Amino acid sequence: MSHIPTLAQTWQPGTGVAGLLFSAARARPEAVYLKDRNGTVLTFAETEEKVRALAGFLSSRGVKRGDRVAIHLRNRVEIAISLFAVAQLGAVYVVLNSRLKPRGLEKILTQAEPVAIIFDETTASNLGEIDPIETSILIGGSGGEKVDLWDEAVSHEPRLDDWSGVDVDAACLVFTSGSTGAPRGVTLSHDNITYVVGAIQERLQYRSEDTIGCFLPLAFDYGLYQIFLAAYSGAKLYIGDPEQVGPRLPQVLKNAAITVLPGVPSVYAALITLGRRRTLDLPHLRAITNTGERLPLSYIEELQGMISGLQVFVMYGLTECKRVSIMTPHEFLTHPDSVGRALEGTEVYAIDDDGNRLPPGQVGELVVRGRHVAHGYWRAPEETAKRFRKRAPESAVELFTGDSGSVDVDGFLYFSARSDDLLKHRGNRISPVEIESEACTIEGVVEASLLKRDRDDTLHLFVTTSVDLEKDPILRRLSEILEPAKVPEFVIFLSEMPKSMNGKIDRNVLLAALEN
Repeated sequence: MSHIPTLAQTWQPGTGVAGLLFSAARARPEAVYLKDRNGTVLTFAETEEKVRALAGFLSSRGVKRGDRVAIHLRNRVEIAISLFAVAQLGAVYVVLNSRLKPRGLEKILTQAEPVAIIFDETTASNLGEIDPIETSILIGGSGGEKVDLWDEAVSHEPRLDDWSGVDVDAACLVFTSGSTGAPRGVTLSHDNITYVVGAIQERLQYRSEDTIGCFLPLAFDYGLYQIFLAAYSGAKLYIGDPEQVGPRLPQVLKNAAITVLPGVPSVYAALITLGRRRTLDLPHLRAITNTGERLPLSYIEELQGMISGLQVFVMYGLTECKRVSIMTPHEFLTHPDSVGRALEGTEVYAIDDDGNRLPPGQVGELVVRGRHVAHGYWRAPEETAKRFRKRAPESAVELFTGDSGSVDVDGFLYFSARSDDLLKHRGNRISPVEIESEACTIEGVVEASLLKRDRDDTLHLFVTTSVDLEKDPILRRLSEILEPAKVPEFVIFLSEMPKSMNGKIDRNVLLAALEN
């Protein structure tokens, strides 16, 4: 007779976010986990040791379950140590971009009300006009009367007990811009994070021998999750800096033996520009992943032509649920226009303006169901009610993305436009993504961004190029493949696209230039 395990033998309690690290440290204690541009190298075991010590220090200062702890650092290994320590205590970590200005930082801190903050010499000036926070820990520098030093904090008696919370407890706040322009904190639970990390890994298949190169801000959820994915897969994470995305990037990738590169289109645009000038020598790089903005098909084809055997994982996601879909390289061969299938255990479908589910292939608002859907926006009930809703009293909360797209009969998702990006021009609803993608197929064009000037209803295409181009050939080419209403009236050449703190094209800067 076969042995059938009982529930008591198979069920395991949740381990929370900190459990991702602690499990890896038990499995691969001597393997290198973290490395950064400062030269710091830590194994899984060494990372756990520092995490438990910092957790002990924060606990001695009164940090407890549910409290918020701000982490305001330039990209470095201490971000990972800090967030795992906060998670171990059941407190809520808030990773803040080092490039925030004092006013923007103050807005977020006012909302989050942290009881502690961890900062370094590069971000210290941002705190000058802000009311002191009860516990302040400085990395580097000499500290002060009310400032503790990092080295002392991570030398504290360790906190040996593990996380004692429950899976639905809030683990972190990830701040994004709200519809009013004010920052809003997406509230993610331990279950949201640990579940989606496993679901993403099921598709990406990171390997224990991989070195993941993260040059994205760790305050950006795409960068942040590389910390968790590396721990989950037992891989090494090289924490780079967004400023390294430029002429030096190929050499950095080679020297660090990067095998997997997560990025946004601007990262790959930089590589393409360099690859057009000289051969890219990247013998270790086997795969790239993309989200944030749609990766033009022309980018994928050109990168695969430059880097032999390169696998490309196209993805679609939102901070409010981390990841919706992932396209594997094998699926890409037959569905090149798709952004993949929904993660395992989740569902995405399109609805019409009345909220009715649309049949396969029809475009509408995308709705997401699954364990990765966030709790809502921190202390923002009205915005939460708009995006996180139940279709029936007895159903689960679903994420109404505001984005448009369709899902075919086989479950492949086709993304049309972000909710904030759709334009109305000459009475037609158009997606800038379509026009930008076509522009990038034109030889010599590297990046493209389309905006509309409202006062005269004209379309303006901003482009960067790797060779000298004229606007008329670009407009002629677009008029050959696009409907008349989608062809821009103007082409504006830039030497460099303005970028947001997360490395995306900053459309607000372009729009301001357009309206002036």
